[in-house]
Amino acid sequence: MAKVLLINGSLHTGGFNQQLTEKIAALLGERAEVSVLHWADVPLYVQNQEFPAPPPVARVRKEVQAADALWFVTPEYNHQIPGGLKNLTDWLSRSLDATNPRGESAIHGKLTTVSAAAADGGSHVRPLLEDLLTFIRTQVLREAAAGIAIKPANWASGTLECSEAEEAALKQQATALLARLAAAG
Repeated sequence: MAKVLLINGSLHTGGFNQQLTEKIAALLGERAEVSVLHWADVPLYVQNQEFPAPPPVARVRKEVQAADALWFVTPEYNHQIPGGLKNLTDWLSRSLDATNPRGESAIHGKLTTVSAAAADGGSHVRPLLEDLLTFIRTQVLREAAAGIAIKPANWASGTLECSEAEEAALKQQATALLARLAAAG
């Protein structure tokens, strides 16, 4: 069974992107082995601390390497990738070989996909994150990416609600990811 690692770009407990991460896990259901990456303890990236990697970095790298696919779920902060998530991708993209700065990284070659819960569905952040993931040598599933627009009522209640179209887009994204994994088989 394919292993899908969900990476929530927000550390907000109970926030909209955590709710979206939980919704995605439920959508994947029993069709994949699903886990969520816990990365709050990953330090700021500093090049001269790369080798040996700090224990939290070594742990997240191991979890990423064990996954067949990574599903990024992100908020949009000022039309950008959240700083913490960018920091995490910096650590994940670094070569694992101290003698070869262009060597393989923990994330190298991984199948990735992106969803967002943001005021406008993440229309700015999703392409930025997809471009970053392409640059750091992942296989980005661009053809099916869902954005969930946070409605005014959601802000008031703290509860993420998806329209029928948004729900359908999430289902399509899950199906496309699983199909790509099956084809790579």
